[in-house]
Amino acid sequence: MLNRRTLRVKAMQNLYALFQSQRSNFNLALDRIADDFMPDLNSMEPQKPIQLAAYREQAQTLFKQQYKSGKIQPEREAPVKVLQSAVAALNFYRQQNDKDFQAQSRTMLRQADGIYDQFLLMLQLAVEFGHLAQVDAEERARKRGDQTPQSAHLYHNPLVVALRNHPELKESLLRRGLLWDVETVRGFFRLLGKDPAYVAYRQSLKPTAEEEADMAAHLFRDFMFAHENLVEYFENQHLAWDEDKSVLRDMVNKVIKHLPDNPTQPLPLLSLSWEDDRQFYQDLFTQAVAEADYCEQLLAARTQNWDIDRITMIDRILLNLAMTEMMHFPSIPVKVSINEYIELSKEYSTPRSYNFVNGLLNTLNEDLAKEGKIRKSGRGLIDNK
Repeated sequence: MLNRRTLRVKAMQNLYALFQSQRSNFNLALDRIADDFMPDLNSMEPQKPIQLAAYREQAQTLFKQQYKSGKIQPEREAPVKVLQSAVAALNFYRQQNDKDFQAQSRTMLRQADGIYDQFLLMLQLAVEFGHLAQVDAEERARKRGDQTPQSAHLYHNPLVVALRNHPELKESLLRRGLLWDVETVRGFFRLLGKDPAYVAYRQSLKPTAEEEADMAAHLFRDFMFAHENLVEYFENQHLAWDEDKSVLRDMVNKVIKHLPDNPTQPLPLLSLSWEDDRQFYQDLFTQAVAEADYCEQLLAARTQNWDIDRITMIDRILLNLAMTEMMHFPSIPVKVSINEYIELSKEYSTPRSYNFVNGLLNTLNEDLAKEGKIRKSGRGLIDNK
């Protein structure tokens, strides 16, 4: 099931995408200033390229020095054109950043909800395979001239039957507008038809209950999650497949284990408390964006012998998220936050990041505590020293 570590990873990925967009917006703002002071070749008035270049450099310097403050303070004797260009660039930069933030906020929530969509589609794929197995059995019987075609085992597999008749699955697919493409399913079923385990199952006279259970498990674990064609398809449809497949596998395993014996049992939830987890996920991202400049100032003060730009983007994001979590989530112990982001640095950053992030987070924790930025309550007080 979806856990908070997975949500932290997704927050990290979405912050990375947002910060990359902000870098692009910064460069676009500088380009707009440059365009303001390009010589007008169609003008009847004589152009002064040296003066225009000086204006461009002055406006760009003004923007670079003050864009983080959100307001351009005019320098003494700065030409009006220079000031206007810098202000216009800043307005463009802020507007683009706001648009990108809103878009990324929607995207990150769709990504999390998309895990459940993928889960529902995988269950429905088993149902679609059952239907095609029935059609295939009838077609084979017709070619042999049988009056009574042999029953398609997969169509009558207890798990497939339970999924086919499950009201929650039907309703969820309909409500979310999820539908398999017919030709895609047929292509996957042709691959299944070449699978040795499925061929043996299809050719058996009457599968035992154990064989039915084994086939259901094989269909998901060894075919959907393992066949290179299906994996490639899921990767293309769901960009976070590599990170999310463990969550999907856990949810599917619960269905395989329990649904055949209890066909009316509700489908597994994305998480035990998705509304709370969703709010945590959204707040973590939003607060990390709001605290980005402050966190970078603290980081710069503690890495005076380093050029801040030499620290990898992922490390800076992980430190940003960790500090944000320490400051804005009173119920989460500081040690939990630190340990979580140290572990993420091992998995998602450079080989040296672990020691770097570990040392900095413990130091930054002391800085935040001295400034009164960390205020824990309830469970957050546990081991909060």
